[in-house]
Amino acid sequence: MARSKYSSGGGSSYNDNDSGSDDDRHFISKSSMKSTVNVQQPQQKFQDLYCNSNTWSASNYGGKVINATKVQEKQLLSITEHPNSKEVKIKLPLKDWLEYLKENSNKESSIPYSIEKSSYIANVEDFNVSFKCNFEIHVFPEPNSKDNNNNNKNNNCDQVQIPLLPSTVCITSSSIQFSGKNDDESCIGIYQDAHSLFCDRVGTYNVELNVLANFLTPKKNGVGIALPKATFNHLEISVPRKVNVDVVEPLVRDNVDHLKYKQVEIDGKQYTHTIKKCPFQPTNYLKIQWTDAENKNEQQQQQQKINQIDLSSSTGSTEKGKAAAAAAAASQIKPIEATKLNVEQNTLCSVGEGVIMILSNIVYTVVSGSVSSFDILVGSNIKVLSVDGYNIKRWDCLSPNLIEISTPEPNKDQLIKVQLTSSVESSFSLTISAEIEMDSTSGTINISKGIRCSGIEISREKGYLAVESTANVEVESLTRDNLTLIDKSELPSELVSMSSGPLLLSYKFLVPKYALSFKVIKHQDLPVLVAFCPSAHFTATCSSEGAMLTKCLFTIRNEQQQYIRVTIPHQFEIWSTIVSKKAVKPAIDDQGCLMIPLNKSSGTSSGVQKTFKVELVYKHTRDFEFLNVGTFGVVFPQIDIPISTLSISLYLPTDYKYGEFTGNAKEIFRFSNDQTNDADDNDFEGLGAPNSYSSNVMPQQQAFIPQQQSYISNVAQPQLSSFDTNEDSSSQMMGLKPIKVNIPTTGQHFKLEQLLVISTEIKLQVPYKMKKSCC
Repeated sequence: MARSKYSSGGGSSYNDNDSGSDDDRHFISKSSMKSTVNVQQPQQKFQDLYCNSNTWSASNYGGKVINATKVQEKQLLSITEHPNSKEVKIKLPLKDWLEYLKENSNKESSIPYSIEKSSYIANVEDFNVSFKCNFEIHVFPEPNSKDNNNNNKNNNCDQVQIPLLPSTVCITSSSIQFSGKNDDESCIGIYQDAHSLFCDRVGTYNVELNVLANFLTPKKNGVGIALPKATFNHLEISVPRKVNVDVVEPLVRDNVDHLKYKQVEIDGKQYTHTIKKCPFQPTNYLKIQWTDAENKNEQQQQQQKINQIDLSSSTGSTEKGKAAAAAAAASQIKPIEATKLNVEQNTLCSVGEGVIMILSNIVYTVVSGSVSSFDILVGSNIKVLSVDGYNIKRWDCLSPNLIEISTPEPNKDQLIKVQLTSSVESSFSLTISAEIEMDSTSGTINISKGIRCSGIEISREKGYLAVESTANVEVESLTRDNLTLIDKSELPSELVSMSSGPLLLSYKFLVPKYALSFKVIKHQDLPVLVAFCPSAHFTATCSSEGAMLTKCLFTIRNEQQQYIRVTIPHQFEIWSTIVSKKAVKPAIDDQGCLMIPLNKSSGTSSGVQKTFKVELVYKHTRDFEFLNVGTFGVVFPQIDIPISTLSISLYLPTDYKYGEFTGNAKEIFRFSNDQTNDADDNDFEGLGAPNSYSSNVMPQQQAFIPQQQSYISNVAQPQLSSFDTNEDSSSQMMGLKPIKVNIPTTGQHFKLEQLLVISTEIKLQVPYKMKKSCC
């Protein structure tokens, strides 16, 4: 009779009589074989315990049995048909046949099966968890098969492999029944990384597997195992001490009827065993965790089974020797502390237009023990949006109808269950985002049950609550309960950093069951500026032939406006439009206004939106005709954005003398904000660095001015004359982005300035007279 060998650390079981094979299906037991288990208790330290999660690489495996009933069209050598038979013999090269077998080896078998019922009875032991697994499996005939009638008569089908448990667990014994009788033909074997049932008959199979599974962690507070999906599932687990048992995956809501405590007598002493029975939904993985329950009336008892230790080999076979050995073994066991948590909560209520946003930061501090899940209660009028935090595996918000609490009062709170990927022993922080919808923009808000933690492991919970305004609303406090009004300077820095508006109400609490009621009054909004121009600089250069270029540089702070509309009161030709150092395509509306797309201000500097540059360069279509004596007039464009400070630099030919300027800008000698040297000009390739000359330059410098003016007339003018309003011009094309243009700044320099320009054209006039030439 074969005897199974295994180790408590897990792994695949095997038989002494098994000779082994190279095939990846290793049969380890049959229903006719009864395995005799010889349990050896390994002498390992607590930290040396081998642990794993008992998973398999795929959630569902299908049988992969080759069924060569059809041959693909390959290089056929011959086809032979028998006249008195329906059989057809086909000859093809061996290479093609092997290739066909290889292709079909990866195809799943079409044999359908279903696992209707599964039950798992688990017992927590010293170094592992024992499972008694029962499966009721139905194997159906293959649909649309030619041999269906013959197979149904004999209840035969192609071989199918049904994965049951991962190969990381150790099987101690197994039994298989087919139609209520012991099955000697089917067996349990390893296929890939799963213990699977190998069968080839249609009908009902009842499979029982006794296995050992490792703990998830060396703390021995959880176990996990991969399972096949079944229609009906049931779990029963027994832990040899008083604990709280949670089915973490799949998430099973707590029920007082699921958990029971039983007194067990071992060696004349009474011990408490925890037994949990519950059904669970179909899943590919079962994860169970337990934590010690706090007992205030008596000290928490630690007991471990020592029936695996051979006491007679060390202290003799007498009762006194066994008791002494048991006491010595129990004294070496480190007691497990009950889980205790301290909670600190910072909650911010942001009052907006018709909605109250709630942001709650909860910090758990583990005083003793470890924790891998949290329960948080939320008021029924609060809508939970998200739960964020490091190491969170999943979270669920259960409605009041799904929460079972054995209290005479009906439950109206929502329950947030947070599951972690691993246990924590120090501290853990999570943030809950929620909202309360208002019936209108004004009304009364009642937070009778806010966000609070739940669980017997929580020994203390305190925190702070603040109310801020993010809209044009007025907040008035009405009533409060279990809340102490404090100054906003007493709020922790973590809570203050969460706010974005003015803090209106500040509280602290020592009891999480607080209540707050306040009134929200929404006032009428007034229109405000969404775009503003702190400064603008207009530069205009006129040559001696009358050709004139204008450059408008705007410093814009924009929050919402899409375009800047520029009204130019004369005919013009656009040369360049630049926004934030990038060329953009201009447009024109029905009223003839030039439209330049704007960016939105990115970021803030000292609480104010950052600015960006908008540059416009255009040429006057009609040239100015200079006479010996006359008046020079120029009109600068207006924009639909208010300008705080407008500076104007006007460069006129040096062949004339000019009088006093008249118009809605004042001539000055120095700009209040120096904007003549634009840093943006150095970021592009242009006509060169700007040069400026004042009308009151030194005499030795004025000798070079006619030469510079001649350069303007002879060089710049051919460029100006190449631009016209003809759409077919080779220099201008619609729909394309313009290039960067720097205008020349030479000639007599006049400086003008105007404050607070709001949708106004700047008109300037100056008398001129030609200078007398020297003899």
